[in-house]
Amino acid sequence: MPHISWFFIILALIMYRFRNNNSKLFKFYRIAGILLFLICSTSYIPKKLINAIEKTYSPLEPKKLDTTKTYFIHVLGAGTEIDSRLPATMNLSATTLARLVEGIRIYTHLHRAILITSATSKNGIKSQAELAKEAAVSLGVNEQKIQMLETPTSTLEEAIAFKEKFGTNKNVILVTSAMHMPRAVEIFEDQDIKVLPAPTDYLYKEDDFKYNAITFPTISSLDLVNSYQTTVAKHLYYKWFKKNQKK
Repeated sequence: MPHISWFFIILALIMYRFRNNNSKLFKFYRIAGILLFLICSTSYIPKKLINAIEKTYSPLEPKKLDTTKTYFIHVLGAGTEIDSRLPATMNLSATTLARLVEGIRIYTHLHRAILITSATSKNGIKSQAELAKEAAVSLGVNEQKIQMLETPTSTLEEAIAFKEKFGTNKNVILVTSAMHMPRAVEIFEDQDIKVLPAPTDYLYKEDDFKYNAITFPTISSLDLVNSYQTTVAKHLYYKWFKKNQKK
């Protein structure tokens, strides 16, 4: 999906092309475009939009779990690179690494836990699941306690792959980004897999010691709006076209 900044670039070019047009309609669009840009590029509204999704689920507190049960901690994939010079942790995308670290944090508090890494790779050399497993082992996780799902290319396929390999009657802790979590939970539950959400990789963090209101226009604020519109679009796509796909 194109970055939302392209919308404003195209709008600016259109305004420049018709800059001598004095019609009321053009003036309206020009003012509306400027106001929309200011809303999206200053931090207050973008942060509120992001927080509206990310606050759906709170971070998981492992100490509140029943440690006598076996838990499957499913860490969803989010991209990798393959650079033979670097250790596995450095080949994971920032998002994948944040998810994996949260999965390991939870794993260390449980006596009977299995860490699940998942997702294929675009280059076909080494799957995201395998790289994440290597990274987890390098961070101290017992290799025998890690299972991989190496074929999924999407969240829906990750849920289906989990269901096919482990069934639906497991205690599943789902680890993914806070923005992605509501859609991920819906997808897994549509596959009859009940999960305990463990959101991480928060885009919105309210610092009590920093200014959190309106700021000057920034690219980072546009990035937040872009993340919001991408998340909403993907959720709608799932609801309209993929929701009834079961295996």
